[in-house]
Amino acid sequence: MNTTIAQVDSIQFYKEKIKTFSQSSNYSENSTTYIDLINNLSFQLRYSGLDTMKIISERAMKLSKIIKYKKGELEALTNFSTFYLYRGDTENSIKYCQKILKDNELINYPSMEMKVYNNLGQAYFIKQVYPLSYTYFLQGLALGEKHKQEFYTFLMNMNLGTMFNLLEDYDEALMFYSSALNSTKKTKDANMDAMLSSNLAFLYIQTGDFDKAQKYLSKSIDYFEIAKNKEWLAFSLSTLAQLYLKSKKYNDAIINYQKALSVHGSDNDIKGRADIYYGLAKSYYEFQDITKAEEYINESLKLYSSFNLNTGLEKCYRILYQIKKEQNQISKSLEYLELTEKLANDIFIEKNKRNLNMLNTKLNFEKEKDDLKAKNELAIDQQRKYVKWSLAALLTSFIIVLIILNSVKREKLLNKKLENQAIVLKDNQKNLSKINQNQDRLFSIVGHDLRGPIISFKELLNLYIEEPEGKIYFEKFAPLLKEDLEQLQFTMDNLLHWGKTQMKGNSIRLERITIKNEIENILQFFGQEIKKKYIKIDNQILENHYAFADNDQFNVIFRNLISNAIKFTPNEGKIILTSKIRNENVLIKVSDTGVGMSELEKSKLFKDTEYISTVGTNLEKGTGLGLRLAKELIITNHGEIFVKSKINEGSHFIVKLPLSSI
Repeated sequence: MNTTIAQVDSIQFYKEKIKTFSQSSNYSENSTTYIDLINNLSFQLRYSGLDTMKIISERAMKLSKIIKYKKGELEALTNFSTFYLYRGDTENSIKYCQKILKDNELINYPSMEMKVYNNLGQAYFIKQVYPLSYTYFLQGLALGEKHKQEFYTFLMNMNLGTMFNLLEDYDEALMFYSSALNSTKKTKDANMDAMLSSNLAFLYIQTGDFDKAQKYLSKSIDYFEIAKNKEWLAFSLSTLAQLYLKSKKYNDAIINYQKALSVHGSDNDIKGRADIYYGLAKSYYEFQDITKAEEYINESLKLYSSFNLNTGLEKCYRILYQIKKEQNQISKSLEYLELTEKLANDIFIEKNKRNLNMLNTKLNFEKEKDDLKAKNELAIDQQRKYVKWSLAALLTSFIIVLIILNSVKREKLLNKKLENQAIVLKDNQKNLSKINQNQDRLFSIVGHDLRGPIISFKELLNLYIEEPEGKIYFEKFAPLLKEDLEQLQFTMDNLLHWGKTQMKGNSIRLERITIKNEIENILQFFGQEIKKKYIKIDNQILENHYAFADNDQFNVIFRNLISNAIKFTPNEGKIILTSKIRNENVLIKVSDTGVGMSELEKSKLFKDTEYISTVGTNLEKGTGLGLRLAKELIITNHGEIFVKSKINEGSHFIVKLPLSSI
């Protein structure tokens, strides 16, 4: 069937086909033709007649079972999954899809299989389980390309593009939309082209290309008005309203949002209606009609709350904060601000996790695809060999013996290969575990150690700008804030260099370094901390001692070691720096008269699984990353690090680096 037929015309089209068939001499309800026709009619009713859709699907299932028509049964089950999907019952929709996928005969009906994958992709997207949604859309896309089904290739590419569009990954979205555009050019299908145009317009609004967005919306709105496609017309009108809202044409935005609301016919599209209400609230707020803005934002909030969409709730609370502030309801305003900040933080953390999960899903899918290809090629190769062996077996028993021996040999090789693959899999699991640990640690540092000083700085500035006594508070807390920001800079440098050490292909630039000069620069960098604690520095490093290393990484190593010595040395303590040549290496020692360490603490110092973060003698903070980073950089520069320490007797960190190029 040509997809350019409007949805209402499609319903009429199948009703006419059923009527014509019922008047023919071949008519029988127990015929595959009749079952196919009512199944098709059932699917077309998904937008405008869900109750009728269910009744017809039940009829199709009953008739299919009577005549044992497997295709009719599977099509009816697919329509049940579609019925529950459009009803908003994603759990039942998924249940029916999984039941269909377990049927071995589904492989004979690729179009139906693609429809099932599309339903699963949409259901998991509604449930905000994006990795699974991504996986099922990709499986549908792979089938569409394999069977050269241009419509489903278009549909899967457009759905994938829309998913990444809503997840704000616009480059990935544009890649899939471009593939969908190729399908519309091949089919010359106006309906497909109009749907894609609406989605592209939405994307270009988010990326700030309003001219392109306007061009695509003009085309899609004209088409959907003629085709009387209410769902897509409502989406296109609300997208146009969003364009006007971002262009600060608030009156035009309100007009188009009201138009979208009036044609939005699906009660199942809760998010679509919530988005329209939010757009109206935002437009009225900017238009200075606070009463209307509050009315619509409460409607939007109610709908977003019904399916727990954090991004929707966050932007609703943000507008309510502004509204209550305008109404001088300070207590209520601050309440909404607190909710907004909490949700924004949750969304940020969830987005990071989601991006990692999406990346893992993509990599796993590509690997499974490659493995399946290799497996199919191996199976084909095996089949060819079996044929040859069978032919050879007819010639002589001797060849049969050779085949048996060859099979035994292949089995041993395969077992060996499986053993090797098991080892590789175990190594990959270890690496993944390490990546997850690193990820959790980074989230902890970014979420706590970095975010705290930034928030403090922001609050102090707000106080300085908005409050009469803000300047007094600013001058009072500025020194403390300066220390926090210096620690923030130091932590950021460590994170940057640590991140580089985790990247494959990270390169270093080895050069001849004058040790004393670099150490003096580092001591100047920590001058304020040294002065504050009255620490005596004894720099005994000789002028003519050099090391061969990356200069930036050398600085990071000794900044962390000296910072550590300052942190754990009490007031009026002492730090001694010495150097000596041994064989082809230089030994640089950083000693302190600090608190020292136990043997247990020393054993945990450089372990990947241990992040020791202890406050200093003056309650200085740390991330637990510095010493581990120092060791990794020392190893990268072909060196070693040794530690000697006793409790209450201080610590000695000895770094061995080469004198010349290795």
